[in-house]
Amino acid sequence: MADRISTYWMFSQPVSNMTRLQSQMNLTQQQLSTGLRILTPADDPVGAARVLQLDQDIALTEQYERNIILLDSRLTEEESTLDAINETLGRIRELTVQAGNAGVLTDEDRMAIAQEVEERFDELYDLMNAKDGAGEYLFAGFSGSSQPFVRNEAGGYSYEGDEGVRYLQVSSTITLPSSDSGKDIFMDIKSSETSFSTYANPLNQGNPIGRISAGLTVDQEALDAFYPHDVVITFENPLDIDPAEPNYTVRRKSDGRILEGMQNVPYVTGDEINVAGMSVRLTGAPSPGDQFVIETSSKQGLLTTAEKFLYTLESYPPGTGFDDVYDANIASTLSNLDNAIDRISQVQARIGARQNTTESVTNQHADSKLAAKDVRSKIRDVDWVEAVSRLQMESLTLQAAQQSFAQTSQLSLFNFIR
Repeated sequence: MADRISTYWMFSQPVSNMTRLQSQMNLTQQQLSTGLRILTPADDPVGAARVLQLDQDIALTEQYERNIILLDSRLTEEESTLDAINETLGRIRELTVQAGNAGVLTDEDRMAIAQEVEERFDELYDLMNAKDGAGEYLFAGFSGSSQPFVRNEAGGYSYEGDEGVRYLQVSSTITLPSSDSGKDIFMDIKSSETSFSTYANPLNQGNPIGRISAGLTVDQEALDAFYPHDVVITFENPLDIDPAEPNYTVRRKSDGRILEGMQNVPYVTGDEINVAGMSVRLTGAPSPGDQFVIETSSKQGLLTTAEKFLYTLESYPPGTGFDDVYDANIASTLSNLDNAIDRISQVQARIGARQNTTESVTNQHADSKLAAKDVRSKIRDVDWVEAVSRLQMESLTLQAAQQSFAQTSQLSLFNFIR
């Protein structure tokens, strides 16, 4: 029994030691091959927990950096588009000043100005419907997939976006707008004087469809006195008048009261409708029940300003008895263009402030990420000098154990029996 126990110990103990030494050497080799000291949480539970926290902090910082890249890209595109719009507005303002020199303006000059204004008008429309690199409209608010500014078939333009502003988080405490609402930039612009806009009921059934012009202010005092009421032009049954023919009635929108002298007025396409100091023109063949709305406002959208200027050039040329109306609307156009340019400049200033913030935050993220990676490296990464020395020691120890076992395993009492 004693010989059997002694032989078992002689083999099992060295083999166990060699297995342990081999395992230690394998671990050291794996650490050297990966460059990591902590390969599993069991290697250093406290260190592994700290490394996991640092990994999460670094990943969050990198997400913030990606948000900043996306934000900067969108802001750069918005700023570039606003620069182009400002340039176009500057040219329209130059044309407005030229149009104001009525004393030296010929009909050919006026028509040339009108033609370029129309081209610049289309250019503005395209720029205000610009898209970003992801194919979403820059100025549509939350409705990035919907075109914000729409040219209505019945005349005028409408804003189909919303007033939402998208935000991106760029740090744990800072969230910045990545967009600006087109309504805020291009629609809610303070007018130099009380103004108005026009639109048609989208349910109108005329064939050809009735259209309403942008209109023009012909009596500012009358408009100021009428403000803030709105006007609804409703087409009535042709049989309501004798002889039967298309006719319309003009009502105050707030209470439906018919304005004086504006009931069952015979309609002639292209004729002007003058009400409360406002002049608009209807064309087409509206059906009974069709409605057109004139809304008074202390604000005037950018497209409306350009549209009214074009309407002034085409409908109230100098020398036709409306010089006062022409001059007043040229002056109003200049003031409203200046207001629009100021609004865009304010938005550009906000964009610049955001870009300055992102630059500062980017530098902070770079510093914090570098510090976190340094701490993580000290905890997680292998000490090359120590690990190489340890591997050499473990290799020598294993070789010695193997050689020792090779010699002792050959010992037997039979070798000493004669």
